[in-house]
Amino acid sequence: MSNPVLQVRNLSVAFGHHKDGESAEKPVQVTDRVSFEINAGEFFALVGESGCGKSVTSMSILRLLPQPSARIVEGSVLFEEKDLAKLPLAELQKVRGSEIACIFQEPMQALNPVVTIKKQLLEVFKFCASSTGKSGAVSAGKNGAKSDAVSAGKNCADPLATIREMLLQAGFNDPDRVLDAYPHELSGGMLQRVCIVMALLPKPKLIIADEPTTALDVTVQAQVLAVLKDMAERTGTAVLLITHNMGIVSQYADRVAVMYAGRIVECGPVRDVIDNPLHPYTQGLLAAIPENHSDMRTMKSIPGSVPHARDFVQGCRFADRCSVCAEGCAELRAKCRSCEVPPKVGDSHFACCFALRHAEDTQHHI
Repeated sequence: MSNPVLQVRNLSVAFGHHKDGESAEKPVQVTDRVSFEINAGEFFALVGESGCGKSVTSMSILRLLPQPSARIVEGSVLFEEKDLAKLPLAELQKVRGSEIACIFQEPMQALNPVVTIKKQLLEVFKFCASSTGKSGAVSAGKNGAKSDAVSAGKNCADPLATIREMLLQAGFNDPDRVLDAYPHELSGGMLQRVCIVMALLPKPKLIIADEPTTALDVTVQAQVLAVLKDMAERTGTAVLLITHNMGIVSQYADRVAVMYAGRIVECGPVRDVIDNPLHPYTQGLLAAIPENHSDMRTMKSIPGSVPHARDFVQGCRFADRCSVCAEGCAELRAKCRSCEVPPKVGDSHFACCFALRHAEDTQHHI
């Protein structure tokens, strides 16, 4: 694939800013020059432990972070030749929900508890009708729509038929019962599938799914993700999946970026990363997955925890937890604990690690 729908370049986000620009404490930078791109129709995963900066990165794409505390201090977010990091708010609101949609962790909080599912799904088309002044072009605010003339005409002409069809695709055998229900009358898995339908109705070019299965049991997780992948493929929509579950990544993603302490430490095609992990952190995440339920003793854990953003260092942030660093030679240990940023090794499948560069240099000298 070589048709990026989204390009995140050197994105750095800091918290602790004040409206007047004055603060007793220095803002804390939580992501550091994060870069990745998502191709049209691609299922891209951003994976890492809690506190690594995954959700901050995803929410900064549409500038949904709390204001004025959060601020993009460096980098760009390119979407169809527009830099969302610098786009005026009025223009950004036309992108939110219509061209880039979001699916959040808690569907019960994403949906209005006192409004039927039918009314909430129909709101997508109400925004569509109220925001367009032309028959062929449609733009909207949150959960609005923007598509070609044929799709817009079809959807706005008979919105309920379109909604029923998509609910059927999402696995609902009785869409009318679902449409007449209130959120509390549906299970968590059903609500999340409703949120997937709501996100896909405007035919967005990208969906940001921020840990959409966290609150669901394992069986329902698989069903919801299968629905998301299938429906995204039908519509040609790219998906950015935020998760901490490498098992989910191996099943559903096309490419994956591994994030640690605010930085991308490894990125590549999912099979390459799973079969040949380069970074010690990725190796640790994969080793933490039990091979089978009968022998949990084979599961390994990574010692320590992700440092707080206030404690981030300029050099390798994984060094204190890294067995490769601990067992390496004195030269490697000194490099890992220096103030240098770990170098990037590789191309389509790369990792940022001193140990990899050290191994390359050693082989070169031999």
